[in-house]
Amino acid sequence: MIVLSPVAAALEGPRTMRRHPVSLLIWGGLYWVSLILLGLLIIVAFGNEVRRDLAQMRFSADPREVLQLISHLGGAMALLILLAAAISAVLAGAILRSVMHPEQSRGAYLRLGADEVRLFVVALIAWATALFVTAIPSGALTLLTTTVANAGARGLSAWIAFLGGLAVIGLSMWVGVRLSLLSPQTFAEGRINVRESWVLTHGHFWGLLGMFVLNLLMVLGATMVMTLIGGLLTGLIGLAGVAGGGAKALALLLGLVNLLIFPLMITVQTVILTAGPARAYRQLHPDI
Repeated sequence: MIVLSPVAAALEGPRTMRRHPVSLLIWGGLYWVSLILLGLLIIVAFGNEVRRDLAQMRFSADPREVLQLISHLGGAMALLILLAAAISAVLAGAILRSVMHPEQSRGAYLRLGADEVRLFVVALIAWATALFVTAIPSGALTLLTTTVANAGARGLSAWIAFLGGLAVIGLSMWVGVRLSLLSPQTFAEGRINVRESWVLTHGHFWGLLGMFVLNLLMVLGATMVMTLIGGLLTGLIGLAGVAGGGAKALALLLGLVNLLIFPLMITVQTVILTAGPARAYRQLHPDI
Protein backbone atom coordinates (compact mmCIF):
# COMPACT_ATOMS: atom_id res chain seq x y z
CA MET A 1 0.00 0.00 0.00
CA ILE A 2 1.33 3.42 -0.99
CA VAL A 3 1.53 5.78 2.00
CA LEU A 4 1.58 9.54 1.62
CA SER A 5 3.66 11.45 4.16
CA PRO A 6 2.23 15.00 4.46
CA VAL A 7 5.18 16.24 6.53
CA ALA A 8 7.82 14.94 4.11
CA ALA A 9 5.92 16.41 1.16
CA ALA A 10 5.43 19.76 2.88
CA LEU A 11 9.15 20.02 3.70
CA GLU A 12 10.18 19.61 0.06
CA GLY A 13 9.95 23.37 -0.53
CA PRO A 14 12.53 24.27 2.14
CA ARG A 15 14.71 21.37 0.96
CA THR A 16 14.58 22.66 -2.61
CA MET A 17 15.63 26.14 -1.54
CA ARG A 18 18.46 24.73 0.59
CA ARG A 19 19.73 22.51 -2.25
CA HIS A 20 19.47 25.18 -4.96
CA PRO A 21 20.01 28.65 -3.42
CA VAL A 22 21.48 30.08 -6.65
CA SER A 23 18.51 28.80 -8.63
CA LEU A 24 16.18 30.41 -6.08
CA LEU A 25 17.83 33.79 -6.63
CA ILE A 26 17.60 33.38 -10.41
CA TRP A 27 13.92 32.47 -10.14
CA GLY A 28 13.42 35.58 -8.02
CA GLY A 29 15.19 37.63 -10.70
CA LEU A 30 12.89 36.16 -13.34
CA TYR A 31 9.87 37.12 -11.28
CA TRP A 32 11.31 40.63 -10.78
CA VAL A 33 11.73 41.12 -14.53
CA SER A 34 8.22 39.72 -15.09
CA LEU A 35 6.73 42.24 -12.66
CA ILE A 36 8.41 45.07 -14.55
CA LEU A 37 7.09 43.76 -17.88
CA LEU A 38 3.57 43.39 -16.49
CA GLY A 39 3.75 46.92 -15.08
CA LEU A 40 4.83 48.33 -18.44
CA LEU A 41 2.05 46.39 -20.16
CA ILE A 42 -0.53 47.83 -17.76
CA ILE A 43 0.73 51.34 -18.47
CA VAL A 44 0.63 50.83 -22.25
CA ALA A 45 -2.58 48.79 -22.47
CA PHE A 46 -4.82 50.58 -19.97
CA GLY A 47 -3.76 54.20 -20.26
CA ASN A 48 -4.20 56.96 -17.70
CA GLU A 49 -7.98 57.19 -18.00
CA VAL A 50 -8.64 53.49 -17.42
CA ARG A 51 -6.20 53.34 -14.50
CA ARG A 52 -7.88 56.36 -12.93
CA ASP A 53 -11.31 54.74 -13.31
CA LEU A 54 -10.04 51.49 -11.75
CA ALA A 55 -8.58 53.37 -8.78
CA GLN A 56 -11.97 54.97 -8.15
CA MET A 57 -13.99 51.73 -8.43
CA ARG A 58 -15.07 49.76 -5.36
CA PHE A 59 -15.35 46.02 -5.96
CA SER A 60 -17.30 43.28 -4.21
CA ALA A 61 -18.29 39.71 -5.03
CA ASP A 62 -21.36 40.94 -6.90
CA PRO A 63 -21.26 39.19 -10.32
CA ARG A 64 -22.65 42.32 -11.95
CA GLU A 65 -19.59 44.27 -10.82
CA VAL A 66 -17.29 41.49 -12.05
CA LEU A 67 -18.91 41.61 -15.49
CA GLN A 68 -18.68 45.39 -15.46
CA LEU A 69 -14.96 45.15 -14.68
CA ILE A 70 -14.33 42.63 -17.47
CA SER A 71 -16.21 44.72 -20.03
CA HIS A 72 -14.36 47.82 -18.82
CA LEU A 73 -10.94 46.28 -19.31
CA GLY A 74 -11.66 44.37 -22.50
CA GLY A 75 -8.95 42.32 -24.18
CA ALA A 76 -6.12 43.93 -22.22
CA MET A 77 -7.15 42.01 -19.10
CA ALA A 78 -7.20 38.74 -21.04
CA LEU A 79 -3.70 39.49 -22.32
CA LEU A 80 -2.48 40.14 -18.77
CA ILE A 81 -3.99 36.86 -17.56
CA LEU A 82 -2.34 34.91 -20.38
CA LEU A 83 1.03 36.55 -19.74
CA ALA A 84 0.79 35.87 -15.99
CA ALA A 85 -0.12 32.23 -16.71
CA ALA A 86 2.88 31.91 -19.05
CA ILE A 87 5.25 33.30 -16.41
CA SER A 88 3.85 30.99 -13.74
CA ALA A 89 4.21 28.01 -16.13
CA VAL A 90 7.91 28.71 -16.72
CA LEU A 91 8.60 29.13 -13.00
CA ALA A 92 6.54 26.06 -12.07
CA GLY A 93 8.38 24.03 -14.71
CA ALA A 94 11.74 24.98 -13.18
CA ILE A 95 10.60 24.08 -9.66
CA LEU A 96 9.07 20.76 -10.73
CA ARG A 97 12.20 19.91 -12.74
CA SER A 98 14.41 20.60 -9.70
CA VAL A 99 12.34 18.13 -7.63
CA MET A 100 11.74 15.40 -10.21
CA HIS A 101 14.94 15.68 -12.27
CA PRO A 102 17.56 17.34 -10.04
CA GLU A 103 20.31 16.31 -12.46
CA GLN A 104 18.92 18.68 -15.13
CA SER A 105 20.29 21.76 -13.37
CA ARG A 106 21.44 23.63 -16.49
CA GLY A 107 20.16 27.22 -16.59
CA ALA A 108 18.70 27.04 -13.05
CA TYR A 109 16.27 24.40 -14.38
CA LEU A 110 14.58 27.03 -16.56
CA ARG A 111 13.34 25.89 -19.96
CA LEU A 112 10.88 27.01 -22.61
CA GLY A 113 9.45 23.95 -24.29
CA ALA A 114 6.61 21.45 -24.44
CA ASP A 115 6.54 20.98 -20.65
CA GLU A 116 6.00 24.71 -20.12
CA VAL A 117 3.26 24.80 -22.77
CA ARG A 118 1.39 22.01 -21.02
CA LEU A 119 1.84 23.72 -17.64
CA PHE A 120 0.50 26.92 -19.21
CA VAL A 121 -2.67 25.03 -20.17
CA VAL A 122 -2.84 23.56 -16.66
CA ALA A 123 -2.63 27.09 -15.21
CA LEU A 124 -5.57 28.16 -17.38
CA ILE A 125 -7.51 25.06 -16.26
CA ALA A 126 -6.81 25.97 -12.62
CA TRP A 127 -7.99 29.56 -13.14
CA ALA A 128 -11.13 28.38 -14.93
CA THR A 129 -11.81 25.88 -12.14
CA ALA A 130 -11.42 28.60 -9.51
CA LEU A 131 -13.83 30.77 -11.48
CA PHE A 132 -16.56 28.14 -11.62
CA VAL A 133 -16.00 26.60 -8.18
CA THR A 134 -15.26 29.69 -6.09
CA ALA A 135 -15.80 33.06 -7.82
CA ILE A 136 -19.16 32.42 -9.49
CA PRO A 137 -20.74 30.61 -6.48
CA SER A 138 -19.47 33.40 -4.19
CA GLY A 139 -20.98 36.04 -6.46
CA ALA A 140 -24.28 34.17 -6.68
CA LEU A 141 -24.32 33.78 -2.88
CA THR A 142 -23.71 37.51 -2.40
CA LEU A 143 -26.49 38.35 -4.84
CA LEU A 144 -28.89 35.96 -3.07
CA THR A 145 -28.13 37.24 0.43
CA THR A 146 -28.44 40.86 -0.72
CA THR A 147 -31.80 40.15 -2.32
CA VAL A 148 -33.11 38.36 0.78
CA ALA A 149 -31.83 41.13 3.06
CA ASN A 150 -33.46 43.83 0.91
CA ALA A 151 -36.72 41.90 1.17
CA GLY A 152 -36.60 42.40 4.94
CA ALA A 153 -35.45 38.91 6.02
CA ARG A 154 -32.10 39.91 7.49
CA GLY A 155 -31.96 36.95 9.87
CA LEU A 156 -32.50 34.49 7.03
CA SER A 157 -29.96 36.39 4.94
CA ALA A 158 -27.32 35.98 7.64
CA TRP A 159 -27.91 32.23 7.84
CA ILE A 160 -27.77 31.90 4.06
CA ALA A 161 -24.47 33.83 4.01
CA PHE A 162 -23.00 31.68 6.81
CA LEU A 163 -24.06 28.26 5.51
CA GLY A 164 -23.48 29.20 1.89
CA GLY A 165 -20.03 30.51 2.72
CA LEU A 166 -19.13 27.24 4.42
CA ALA A 167 -20.41 25.32 1.39
CA VAL A 168 -18.32 27.42 -1.04
CA ILE A 169 -15.21 27.03 1.13
CA GLY A 170 -15.75 23.28 1.45
CA LEU A 171 -16.32 22.84 -2.29
CA SER A 172 -13.27 24.92 -3.14
CA MET A 173 -11.05 22.95 -0.75
CA TRP A 174 -12.34 19.60 -1.98
CA VAL A 175 -11.90 20.36 -5.69
CA GLY A 176 -8.57 22.11 -5.09
CA VAL A 177 -7.10 19.16 -3.20
CA ARG A 178 -8.44 16.58 -5.66
CA LEU A 179 -6.79 18.44 -8.56
CA SER A 180 -3.65 19.45 -6.64
CA LEU A 181 -1.40 16.89 -8.38
CA LEU A 182 -2.39 17.89 -11.91
CA SER A 183 0.75 20.01 -12.47
CA PRO A 184 3.35 17.44 -11.29
CA GLN A 185 1.47 14.64 -13.04
CA THR A 186 1.36 16.61 -16.30
CA PHE A 187 5.06 17.41 -16.00
CA ALA A 188 6.06 13.82 -15.18
CA GLU A 189 3.89 12.07 -17.78
CA GLY A 190 4.09 14.64 -20.57
CA ARG A 191 0.32 14.83 -21.04
CA ILE A 192 -2.70 16.51 -19.47
CA ASN A 193 -5.21 14.11 -17.96
CA VAL A 194 -7.59 15.79 -15.52
CA ARG A 195 -9.57 12.63 -14.86
CA GLU A 196 -6.48 10.59 -14.01
CA SER A 197 -5.25 13.34 -11.70
CA TRP A 198 -8.61 13.30 -9.94
CA VAL A 199 -8.44 9.51 -9.51
CA LEU A 200 -4.82 9.71 -8.31
CA THR A 201 -5.80 11.72 -5.23
CA HIS A 202 -8.61 9.32 -4.26
CA GLY A 203 -8.05 8.12 -0.71
CA HIS A 204 -5.39 10.75 -0.03
CA PHE A 205 -7.57 13.81 0.55
CA TRP A 206 -6.75 14.31 4.23
CA GLY A 207 -3.05 13.68 3.75
CA LEU A 208 -2.86 16.21 0.92
CA LEU A 209 -4.95 18.67 2.91
CA GLY A 210 -2.54 18.30 5.82
CA MET A 211 0.36 18.96 3.46
CA PHE A 212 -1.26 22.16 2.21
CA VAL A 213 -2.02 23.33 5.75
CA LEU A 214 1.66 22.88 6.64
CA ASN A 215 2.67 24.64 3.41
CA LEU A 216 0.41 27.59 4.17
CA LEU A 217 1.91 27.87 7.67
CA MET A 218 5.38 27.87 6.10
CA VAL A 219 4.31 30.52 3.60
CA LEU A 220 2.94 32.64 6.44
CA GLY A 221 6.16 32.24 8.43
CA ALA A 222 8.39 33.02 5.44
CA THR A 223 6.29 36.07 4.61
CA MET A 224 6.52 37.38 8.15
CA VAL A 225 10.30 36.87 8.26
CA MET A 226 10.93 38.55 4.91
CA THR A 227 8.56 41.39 5.77
CA LEU A 228 10.47 41.87 9.03
CA ILE A 229 13.79 41.90 7.15
CA GLY A 230 12.41 44.43 4.69
CA GLY A 231 11.14 46.57 7.57
CA LEU A 232 14.49 46.46 9.36
CA LEU A 233 16.37 47.41 6.19
CA THR A 234 13.91 50.20 5.52
CA GLY A 235 14.35 51.48 9.08
CA LEU A 236 18.16 51.39 8.86
CA ILE A 237 18.12 53.19 5.53
CA GLY A 238 15.69 55.74 6.96
CA LEU A 239 17.95 56.41 9.95
CA ALA A 240 20.97 56.77 7.68
CA GLY A 241 19.02 59.13 5.44
CA VAL A 242 17.95 61.30 8.36
CA ALA A 243 21.51 61.50 9.62
CA GLY A 244 23.08 62.19 6.24
CA GLY A 245 20.33 64.02 4.41
CA GLY A 246 19.52 63.34 0.75
CA ALA A 247 15.78 62.77 0.49
CA LYS A 248 15.92 61.64 -3.15
CA ALA A 249 18.63 59.05 -2.49
CA LEU A 250 16.69 57.84 0.55
CA ALA A 251 13.50 57.39 -1.48
CA LEU A 252 15.44 55.54 -4.17
CA LEU A 253 16.99 53.13 -1.67
CA LEU A 254 13.66 52.45 0.04
CA GLY A 255 12.04 51.73 -3.31
CA LEU A 256 14.92 49.43 -4.27
CA VAL A 257 14.61 47.44 -1.05
CA ASN A 258 10.88 46.89 -1.57
CA LEU A 259 11.46 46.08 -5.25
CA LEU A 260 13.95 43.36 -4.33
CA ILE A 261 12.23 41.88 -1.28
CA PHE A 262 8.75 41.47 -2.78
CA PRO A 263 9.68 39.32 -5.84
CA LEU A 264 11.91 37.11 -3.70
CA MET A 265 9.11 36.69 -1.15
CA ILE A 266 6.64 35.65 -3.87
CA THR A 267 9.22 33.25 -5.31
CA VAL A 268 9.76 31.60 -1.92
CA GLN A 269 5.99 31.19 -1.54
CA THR A 270 5.75 29.68 -5.03
CA VAL A 271 8.54 27.20 -4.35
CA ILE A 272 6.89 26.01 -1.14
CA LEU A 273 3.47 25.58 -2.76
CA THR A 274 4.83 23.90 -5.92
CA ALA A 275 7.52 21.60 -4.53
CA GLY A 276 5.15 20.04 -1.97
CA PRO A 277 2.71 18.54 -4.51
CA ALA A 278 5.69 17.43 -6.64
CA ARG A 279 7.06 15.48 -3.69
CA ALA A 280 3.61 14.06 -2.95
CA TYR A 281 3.34 12.86 -6.56
CA ARG A 282 6.74 11.16 -6.28
CA GLN A 283 5.56 9.43 -3.09
CA LEU A 284 2.54 8.08 -4.93
CA HIS A 285 4.78 7.10 -7.87
CA PRO A 286 7.96 5.70 -6.28
CA ASP A 287 9.20 4.53 -9.71
CA ILE A 288 9.82 8.16 -10.80
